[in-house]
Amino acid sequence: MNKAISDHEIRWVTLDKCAELVGLTKDSLNALRVRGILRMDIHWKKRQGRIYIDLVAFQRWVDVGA
Repeated sequence: MNKAISDHEIRWVTLDKCAELVGLTKDSLNALRVRGILRMDIHWKKRQGRIYIDLVAFQRWVDVGA
């Protein structure tokens, strides 16, 4: 796992911040969500109208596809 992410205090970030950190566009992250590749309550959550991405789960998905 990426040490910079796993040791970071913040686990959940907004979709915008995740896009900035991982180098993908918001549209590509949204497409992964809509297609069910990134799964609700595992990789992402919606709170108060905003999408939050779990950086630890996202990194795991990148590493092993889970």
